Amino acid sequence: MEIELSIIICTYNREDYLPLTLESLATQSLDKNRFEVIIVDNNSTDKTSSYCHTFIEHHPGMIVKYILEKNRGLPFARNRGIKESSGSYIAFIDDDAEARKDYAANLIRVFEKYTEYEAVGGKVIPVFPENKEPPWLSSYIWGVVAKVDKGDQYSSFKRKVPAGCNMAFRKKVFSIIGDFDTDLSHRCDDLYIFGKLKAINKVALYSPDVVVYHNIPPERMDKEGIKKLSMNLGASHRIFLRNKPFYSRVIKFLDYVFKICAAIVLSIGFLLKAEPTKTKIVVIMWYSLVGFLRVKSSEIPVSV
Repeated sequence: MEIELSIIICTYNREDYLPLTLESLATQSLDKNRFEVIIVDNNSTDKTSSYCHTFIEHHPGMIVKYILEKNRGLPFARNRGIKESSGSYIAFIDDDAEARKDYAANLIRVFEKYTEYEAVGGKVIPVFPENKEPPWLSSYIWGVVAKVDKGDQYSSFKRKVPAGCNMAFRKKVFSIIGDFDTDLSHRCDDLYIFGKLKAINKVALYSPDVVVYHNIPPERMDKEGIKKLSMNLGASHRIFLRNKPFYSRVIKFLDYVFKICAAIVLSIGFLLKAEPTKTKIVVIMWYSLVGFLRVKSSEIPVSV
């Protein structure tokens, strides 16, 4: 039976979460001969390699490839995964996410039904430490935890784009739009690839039944984690615009200023509703601007 779907997991030192990801793919409802799992190990220094080989040994009924990619950075790992893939459809899932049981089957069904779309993005449901959503989280900053929920109806992504932990493409489209940008080591590589898609007048389809659960590490939720994440996002946006006209960077700067002003207005509303913790939105917007203006690209941690 021909492989239809390649599910790519790019991983780096996630021995605590990767087993959950792989086990969720091992229990998919789809016939295991119809999809493959490609693990791209981005030169991990923990027990990732050992675990992956053990997993492959214990799941002989699955098609699983383990690939070592020594060039550090998520875009390198994603590009390697595409190169090694055999399926007509390529899906990316993070190494700290778990796929719902019908994830793979629904992806194939959606691509076959909505033939006018070259990409699909699904619903992402965060799983917080101790299953407690942080009190400061609001829908305005879902991006911090990669939450995606556009409801239960199919629709096009227009202003926003799918989350990198739950996005899929027809493989053939990469021969048109090219690879992920390897200079974008943090966050904006998915924004870049969907920008390339938009350049050929294509947008992604939101599919509410392509669902992944995204485990959020505790360190991502503390004060220092939020600050680092926000600054890295701002810095990556600047790199993303490096080859654009100067006015593009000016527009982005003004966009950040507008968002800070909007965050202040929203925070006043939160205070009036006795929800002071939600005023953290101002902090997040501020550090994003600081990162955009001040952080050097060499200071952005390479991540997968």
